[in-house]
Amino acid sequence: MEFVELKKHLKTEKPKACYVCYGDDSYLIARSAALFGSLAAEPKEFNLVDMEFDNSQVLTEELMQLPLTGERRVVILRGKIDNSAVEEYLKRPNPSTVLVLMYYVPHDSWNKSPVPSFPSGAEGVNCNRLGVEHAYAFVRKIADKTGATISDDVIAVLFDRCGGYMTRVNTEAKKLSAMRANGVITRDDVVCQVAADAEFVVFELVDSILNGDGARALTIVGGMAKNNDLGAAFTLLYNRFKRIFAASVDPDGLSELGVKPFMATRLKNEGKKFSKAKLRNILDMIENADHAYKTGAVSQSDALISFVAQASCLNGGGN
Repeated sequence: MEFVELKKHLKTEKPKACYVCYGDDSYLIARSAALFGSLAAEPKEFNLVDMEFDNSQVLTEELMQLPLTGERRVVILRGKIDNSAVEEYLKRPNPSTVLVLMYYVPHDSWNKSPVPSFPSGAEGVNCNRLGVEHAYAFVRKIADKTGATISDDVIAVLFDRCGGYMTRVNTEAKKLSAMRANGVITRDDVVCQVAADAEFVVFELVDSILNGDGARALTIVGGMAKNNDLGAAFTLLYNRFKRIFAASVDPDGLSELGVKPFMATRLKNEGKKFSKAKLRNILDMIENADHAYKTGAVSQSDALISFVAQASCLNGGGN
């Protein structure tokens, strides 16, 4: 099930013996843990266990305990998980215990985040980043607490600059709401006060290169250097252009690579801006720039500036 379905599920249905909360948004995983924790009977200190278990036997013994009072215990398992031990337990689970497994999955912006391998019989809860439509009410609720107002368009800018991570959206929304208490949070407020996520900055950089806007591209690189965001730049750039190249070569093959539909459409449109030969040339440029700074021939900043200047001049059609 999706994270947004979890609260209703727990309120209206009998909980299952085991759930797996997986995804790339730590805020959603934390909220899931809190929702499951609310199922535990009082006193919580006896009926709610949240920890790592290094020994499967100790875990099984914990799962088989009865609640001190009330009808339910909740055991939240973090860290390395022995799927076989959990599967064995689920053959005859304790009806008064709800077991919750937590998996954090690193996110890949261009592909589907992988679903981890979890025990047979467990119910999955998808805690990957939500779409921006789920952020509107969330941010507005935060703003209401200080009397601040914010439009959907501005929330969308905040969401993008936070990379879609609700952990950052939550923190930055609180900061902006305090700053504009009883006032209006503007787009300029977000741009000035919220540092853009590295992935979002690279999206802007690639857009500038594709549109042949070298001046804007170099300005973005300058900002990345100032914010110490150059470390991941070459990997993110290469991955992005690799997907654009794949879209140019085989537009219908993106789904087989696990590329999300909205991203596939964007990649196809971007792939039309450069010929296949020029896209291949850009990939070679990135590799050469990456090699140059790693071997000490130039600084990382100079390598990126050189690549951006060259790539921005390639804008146009042709083969």
